[in-house]
Amino acid sequence: MTDWDRIVREHGPMVFGTAWRVLGHAADTEDVVQEVFLHAHQYQQTRAVRSWPGLLRRLATCRALDRLRQRGGTVSLNGIDLYSPTAEPDAVAVRNELAVRLRDAIAYLPEREAAVFCLRYFEDQTNPQIAETLSINCSAVATALHKARVKLGALLTETIKGDKS
Repeated sequence: MTDWDRIVREHGPMVFGTAWRVLGHAADTEDVVQEVFLHAHQYQQTRAVRSWPGLLRRLATCRALDRLRQRGGTVSLNGIDLYSPTAEPDAVAVRNELAVRLRDAIAYLPEREAAVFCLRYFEDQTNPQIAETLSINCSAVATALHKARVKLGALLTETIKGDKS
């Protein structure tokens, strides 16, 4: 019998943090957390769970990316710093604009590339950790990460050029 209270209590903050770093929007993040635990409950009824943290982080990343793709062109204000004693207002605005553009660009990546990129740069996981989380080998992680960087570079460059014209 699975102790869901314990699993949610122990891993809920990690699931929320993973979804938040991808989405940057509180309501969407809360929805994703619920979806993740619902899916995990359904998953464990048909298969044994080898690693709860790995499964939950993978589900949170994939569900958050799905939500990011569904969101389309909406922009969240949740992550914007209204006041920072150490940063100039224009620097904060530029950083927030870049974060929005990056999230929008990630939504255009194929699922594996987006998941690898998010786990690497939002979750600060190493390639072996990503390989274990996604149940792929390390060379597949390195390849997906390279492809994601190239595609994001092109997407972000295209966006910037489009803004200037």
